[in-house]
Amino acid sequence: MSRKTKRTIRTVLITLGALLVLLEGALSMLGLSFDRPITTETAVHFIDVGQGDASLLLSGGQAVLIDAGETSAGETVVDYLEALGVTRLYAVVATHPHADHIGGMAKVIEAFPIDNFYMGSETANTKTYERMLDALNEQNIRPIVPQSGEELAFESGAAITFLGPADDVPADDLNNRSIVCLFRAGDQRVLLMGDAEGIAEASLLKHHPFLSCEVLKVGHHGSDTSSTKYFLNRIRPDTAVISCGRDNDYGHPSPDTMLRLTEANIKDVRITAEQGSVIIQLDQPSDSKENAA
Repeated sequence: MSRKTKRTIRTVLITLGALLVLLEGALSMLGLSFDRPITTETAVHFIDVGQGDASLLLSGGQAVLIDAGETSAGETVVDYLEALGVTRLYAVVATHPHADHIGGMAKVIEAFPIDNFYMGSETANTKTYERMLDALNEQNIRPIVPQSGEELAFESGAAITFLGPADDVPADDLNNRSIVCLFRAGDQRVLLMGDAEGIAEASLLKHHPFLSCEVLKVGHHGSDTSSTKYFLNRIRPDTAVISCGRDNDYGHPSPDTMLRLTEANIKDVRITAEQGSVIIQLDQPSDSKENAA
């Protein structure tokens, strides 16, 4: 190849690169952007959705969303996921049919292909619940009611285990009927409690007496009906995350709950109302494909 031809090819490549930069800038001004690949990191994002819950589990390029906040938070959740490069959800979990957990679900269901959708058998006579069911129907997604002990494995080796609710939790108590999830990655465990309160906590320890975790997503936004002294002393988390809205009408998190967290020697307490979205990086699972011999 002649020197002149090489110079010509180089000039063309530089020009094309410049045009791509200009095009990306123009798309950004229009609110559009190029797709970016989803991260392969293992992490949990507790998304700031105000007075509600939305948690994103990431591992090995797969994403699982647990709850989606109020209806007004739907676009916030979708935008947050898209900014991380999420184009498909390996699974979605609707912990229970209260609006501050499933309000944004319809938006999420419409925005992303979903491989597995988990929800409880409990229903609610609300427009929010109906919108979620309509969105599932329109996307031909058949929800799954997980059984206690059922596991969902990531390709990386991380896994989610569904721990509750058990049959001894009253069927008409929606908070305590929340689906409880344990996310395991490497040597670290994240326990996500939904809106589970003292009744569900006692049931959980009865059926899983050796349960412990490093990170606790505090139940019911830090309400005084959750995070009992007995429960905290048994599961022994190092970090607690509370998802709630700034100056919310419920007084979450309760001063009593904050005191119990302190008495349980949990020094790292993070609150979305104060810090915004909370991101916790986890160890890559030791049995992941990347680390396999």
